[in-house]
Amino acid sequence: MKHTSKSVLLLGLMSLSALASCGGSAESKEIHVQLVPSNDSTVLLNMATKLTPYLNEYVKDTGYTFKIDVGTSYAATTSALAAGQIDGGFLTASGYAQCTIDTPNKVKVVLSASRAGYKVQADDFPGFTAEAKELQRAAMNGEVTKDGKAVTKDNASNAYVYRGEQSATEVSFYSAIMITLRDSARAELKLPALDSDGDGKTTIKEIKDNNGIVGVMGATSSAGYIYPTYTIHQKGYTKGFYAKNDYDALSAADKEKAMISAEQASYSEGVAALMEGRIDAMCGYMDIRYGGAFVQDSSKYYKDETLFTKGYCVEVMDPIMNDTVSVRADLSQDKIDAIKKAFKAAAKDGAKDKENTAAYYLYQIYSHTGYVDAQDSDYESARSMYKWTLQNTK
Repeated sequence: MKHTSKSVLLLGLMSLSALASCGGSAESKEIHVQLVPSNDSTVLLNMATKLTPYLNEYVKDTGYTFKIDVGTSYAATTSALAAGQIDGGFLTASGYAQCTIDTPNKVKVVLSASRAGYKVQADDFPGFTAEAKELQRAAMNGEVTKDGKAVTKDNASNAYVYRGEQSATEVSFYSAIMITLRDSARAELKLPALDSDGDGKTTIKEIKDNNGIVGVMGATSSAGYIYPTYTIHQKGYTKGFYAKNDYDALSAADKEKAMISAEQASYSEGVAALMEGRIDAMCGYMDIRYGGAFVQDSSKYYKDETLFTKGYCVEVMDPIMNDTVSVRADLSQDKIDAIKKAFKAAAKDGAKDKENTAAYYLYQIYSHTGYVDAQDSDYESARSMYKWTLQNTK
């Protein structure tokens, strides 16, 4: 009997261990969520560390606690989630789309982020027709008046002034943009002009013709790579972006269809590289100058209006669905409910501009101001764009 009791006890312990490893009744009470490194990883981790106690407080009745860290790259976080190594991740729309195509049934979306729109786009010059996007671009550069008329000597005092002003309107999308420096700012850095025809505007063609280096993000970044690649493809640069060494190895014919790029470690680093003249243009979300530098108290360019006075918006691109909070497909419903409850509560606890509140830390991380329940069909357009990327890029 003594031998039998020990055997039963051993079998019981083995069963508990198996349940724990398979996510059964003895699942971990820790919820591991990972951020993608859209901004400086140290800054993101610092903000996440300050946010975590708030998240834990919102779900304290469940016994769950949060662990939040930062992936080494967009792709690393996407891969970790698909492999079940983490419970949840802040995937971009394209990152989620990639998962659903490349690793079906491994990841599911539970929340979509919402954020305050930019006043120039959400209120003053709304829409996504070619005409509306051109008005937004021109307004960001002070090239039109507040009522959308071209600036002349007679009405220059009424030129639209843009400093990244936020709207009260919550939006479920954002735009990609390409920015550069005005030639006057480039001259200060002893850089050659990009505005070849001297009309006061800089275009993608002029950046290309002057062998400009364009800062981009990783290949799964919607605003930092995918939509810019689509945009330059539509303008005839069908080979896409190439790192300088790879570009130099292309044939003369292929060079005509390609642009030179340099991958940036984060949006904030890309903004700094642009302002310091280490790259000639930068692709990212609207507006990387504002979200990646102007409101980041750790940034060298915190509250520095030269981001806008020296900067120049080259292109406003098509709308992109907001970021997701996605989870591994086999995550328990209790953990999913805890994730949704915690992040929804955080977004409404305090204010984006009120320091030492959950809403402030969340805004510092990704400029998110709210979350809504999401479903897979919301991201069909992102899936279509990802498929286009697979078919039309290297």
